[in-house]
Amino acid sequence: MSAEEKSAIENNLVNNHKRYIEEIIEYSETILDIHNDIMDNKQIEDDNHRYAMEHINDECNNVRDDLENDIESLRNDIDDLKQIIEELQK
Repeated sequence: MSAEEKSAIENNLVNNHKRYIEEIIEYSETILDIHNDIMDNKQIEDDNHRYAMEHINDECNNVRDDLENDIESLRNDIDDLKQIIEELQK
């Protein structure tokens, strides 16, 4: 094999390796983009879950407060009715 043939083969090998490395780098960037998208979506999912749980907790607290207010109001109404009944019995 002549020096020119060896040089051509070496050039061909270098070019093939160069293309292969470029493809790997391109593919790595795609994988990194996919990984980043997955991590972004996971963070959004966590944020949405946290927001939903806080909202549910706030609504539960509002319902609890409303019920406590209603119960207190009914107790006051009962006390008022007791007083009226006592007054009527005199």
